[in-house]
Amino acid sequence: MSRPIGPALLVWCALASACSGPASSPAPAGASSRATLATPPARPQLMFVSVAADDSHQHLAIVPLGAPEGGRFVAPLACDRIYFAGARGICLASSAKGAEVEHYADIFNDRFEPTYRVRLTGPPSRVRISADGRRAAATVFESGHSYAQEGFSTKTTVIDLSSGTVVCDLEEFAVWKDGDRFHAKDFNFWGLTFERDGNAFYATLDTGGVSYLVKGDVDSRQMRVVRAGVECPSLSPDNRWLVFKKRIGSRSRGWWQLARFDVATGGETVLAKETRSVDDQVEWLDNDAVMYHLTGAGTAADLWVLPVDGASSPRLLLSNAYSPAVVR
Repeated sequence: MSRPIGPALLVWCALASACSGPASSPAPAGASSRATLATPPARPQLMFVSVAADDSHQHLAIVPLGAPEGGRFVAPLACDRIYFAGARGICLASSAKGAEVEHYADIFNDRFEPTYRVRLTGPPSRVRISADGRRAAATVFESGHSYAQEGFSTKTTVIDLSSGTVVCDLEEFAVWKDGDRFHAKDFNFWGLTFERDGNAFYATLDTGGVSYLVKGDVDSRQMRVVRAGVECPSLSPDNRWLVFKKRIGSRSRGWWQLARFDVATGGETVLAKETRSVDDQVEWLDNDAVMYHLTGAGTAADLWVLPVDGASSPRLLLSNAYSPAVVR
C-alpha cells in the first residue's frame, strides 16, 4: 500500500476534485502578496493549504497562530488536504499521469520531507492525525463520487505514520446499535477524529439516509452508535467537547449548522451565531473555539473562528486559506 520516497522535496500538481473544498486552478504568475518567511515560525503555528492567487497557491503554508495575517512560511508540498500532529504530517493530493489521475497521501516529517506515500482510492475529503503523531485517518470519495451526488461512496482508512502502512478500513469494524449488531450494504464512514490516546475515536456513519455519530476503537475493530443527526465530528484538545455539523432541511439541500456536544453529559448546544452553512470538519483553535473554511467575497476560501459558548459571533481569521491544522 505504501512505498518509501526519497528526501527530496517534490512539487505535485493538485487537481480540482469534488471534496467539499475550493476548486483548484492554476495560480497566476506574480509575487506573493505578503512577506514570505525563510523558516517556519515558532509554535504554536497555523498550518493550512494556501488558495491565494500567487506562487503559494495550493501549497502547504504556515503562519504564527497569534499573528496569522503576518509573514508566512511556504513549503514545497502541494496538497488538497493537510494535517500535522506530534512530529508528523500528512498531505492528501491528486495528480495527473497521462489520462489517469492518481490519488495519494504523502507522509512527511517536521522538515517537510516526504517519508512514505500511501495510494488512495479516490479524491481526498477529510484527514486527521492523532495527537501523538502515531496514526492518521484519511477519507476519500470512491469512484469519483462526492457529497453532491446521490449514492456517493466514501472510504476511511487508518494509516500508521511510522511505517506508511494502512492499519484498517472502517468498513471492517463490527458496529453495534442499541446493543445489537448493526450492518447494511450502504454503510459510509467519514470525518474520523481521534481521542488523545490515538486509539479511540469518533466518526460519522451514514446509512439509510441517516448520519450517525459513532465511537470506535482501532485496536479492537469495534464501534457503537452514539446518536443520530451528526456529521464530521471534531474533538476538542481536552476531549471534553465535540463540534459537528447538523443537516438542516432535506439531504438534497446541502445546508449545515454547527453544534457543540458535551461528551460526558450528552448535552447539545446549537452554535446559532454562525448563520451560514458550514460544510467542513472544524479544527479547534483551542479548547474554547473552532475554525472552519467558508467561500469568501472574491476568495476561494477564508478561515473563520467561532467560540463554542453559543453566544459569541464568528470572526475572520485568515483569507485565502483552507484545511487548517493548529500545530502546538
